[in-house]
Amino acid sequence: MIRFATYALAALLTLAPQTARADGAFLHASPDLTVATPCSASAGCAFSWTLASRMGHILRFAEARYGPRDRNWTLLGVEFTSRPAPQVWYPTFDGIGDSVIVQLTRSAATDETRALFQLSHEVVHLLSPAGPGAKASVLEEGLATYTSLEYLDAIGKGVGPGYISSPRYEAAYRAISPLAKRPDFESGIRMLRTTRGGLSNISAGDIQRAWPGVTARQASVLAADF
Repeated sequence: MIRFATYALAALLTLAPQTARADGAFLHASPDLTVATPCSASAGCAFSWTLASRMGHILRFAEARYGPRDRNWTLLGVEFTSRPAPQVWYPTFDGIGDSVIVQLTRSAATDETRALFQLSHEVVHLLSPAGPGAKASVLEEGLATYTSLEYLDAIGKGVGPGYISSPRYEAAYRAISPLAKRPDFESGIRMLRTTRGGLSNISAGDIQRAWPGVTARQASVLAADF
């Protein structure tokens, strides 16, 4: 969703201890999201899944459909933010900005369904990170929203399109829905990622080459900045 970089690492490292405080909203984060518990001998697993392991599972889910992620970026994990919307964040360390973090909202800290819905959306942006300041296309945001619903359905937590709370994201989802019914939907996404390096900087012509038969109007809507 929103992407930005920080250049204030040195300042953060020099904060006096008394200026730091815990955010009480996160003291009661759901253990199911944050604490890996050893599984029983009959469970067939080593530990229960947390957001970290879920992110790996969602990445596999997305990569199987839309191709491998760009491994020039280092994925640092998942955290919660006080901002009102989830996002991917590009931190900078020693002037190098090749890392990315997924940030989920406070409300997701105690709501597993919301956390997984947000996480599976943001994971789509991890496939071809555009870097700080880049604007996602309607196609990319629609795909991210579509994938959220598909992933929740795949793990037995289906919520349906009515779960989308933002009119903008619902519109993006509706815009991509006709494409999702095509047999060449996934191959078209793969083609755009290969030929254009991602799903953000695309044109209406790119859309029509990926999916022949898409009208000029539909292509313009999908290629527009979100």
